Amino acid sequence: TQSTWGDQLSRSHTMSWFRTAFCGYSVEFSPFEENKLAVATAQYFGIVGNGRQYILDTSSPDGVMQEVATFESKDGLYDCAWSEENENQLASGSGDGSIKVWDLQYQDYPLKSLEEHRNEISSVDWNLVAKDSLVSASWDESIKVWNPHYDASMHTYNEHTNCVYTTIWSPRRSEVFASVSGDRTLKIWDINSPQSVQTILAHTHEVLAVDWNKYNEHQVVTGSVDRSIKLWDLRAPEQEVQTLQGHSFAVRRLKCSPHYEHVLASSSYDMTLCVWNTAEEDPLVSRHEHHTEFVVGLDFNLFVEGQVASCSWDEKVCVWDMQQAPPPMPIGMDDPQHPHNGPRTMSQTGSQPSDPISM
Repeated sequence: TQSTWGDQLSRSHTMSWFRTAFCGYSVEFSPFEENKLAVATAQYFGIVGNGRQYILDTSSPDGVMQEVATFESKDGLYDCAWSEENENQLASGSGDGSIKVWDLQYQDYPLKSLEEHRNEISSVDWNLVAKDSLVSASWDESIKVWNPHYDASMHTYNEHTNCVYTTIWSPRRSEVFASVSGDRTLKIWDINSPQSVQTILAHTHEVLAVDWNKYNEHQVVTGSVDRSIKLWDLRAPEQEVQTLQGHSFAVRRLKCSPHYEHVLASSSYDMTLCVWNTAEEDPLVSRHEHHTEFVVGLDFNLFVEGQVASCSWDEKVCVWDMQQAPPPMPIGMDDPQHPHNGPRTMSQTGSQPSDPISM
């Protein structure tokens, strides 16, 4: 049952840290290898500067992840997604509006650069079912669907009236995806239709995050600058099924568990990551405060039940079992002379986030 799901998890999972040179924006576990993790990063909080796409091995026994590969970009990288058809390839969304497709066998340059968006790429997601299509969202208010084997996009959608923050494919239907935007809406799309097939005014402020329930194709979850998380049944969209309250600033990313129908995780500009079980009377299972800046990246490991990865503007990546506290940071990782030391974080400069922001 859902009430005992935590008791079923193994305690032998890898728990480790890594220090990036730039601010972390996105993490995604490989769909092919349980110990491989992609991390998209941007210099100077993503405002100006370069980007770096990391590929990490999480299996190191000393608690420190090891670099498998890095890819350099002239602009910040704000999201990443592994290919579902080639274990060596992944895509990164760049601040210059391009999508870089990388191959681990060709580390000197991108395999392809998809260049149609006019502004920062905020989201990229590879189709779990069709496997040869990619959906992207941008601050230019558009959504594009691509076959990464070709240079031109297959579809472009321009219905949103503000930045589109997240797009994600349905885990069950190859032609369907969801999007959320600064216009406060959640939209459902079918690539066989030129317009969205459903629009829900989901929150009172900008909507930054969305994910599909992996066990219920009719349920999606959204997270907003209004600090709330909402569960929606697309068959009855007039009102949310449930609202989760617990973050004190904007909810930046949401991930539904690949192993448990009622479990999801959220990360926030309040510098925390929360784990929820929506089947419980008190759905907030745990709150993790292991980062010292905005927690922007979050993912579940498909192969290891209960294993979660997070990344933050504090230049740290952490992998741990969500039923335990994150592991202690290795000695020296916060040292200014650490080999991966990057620009100073906001905490080190004395500045702190105040109001929820929608970056």
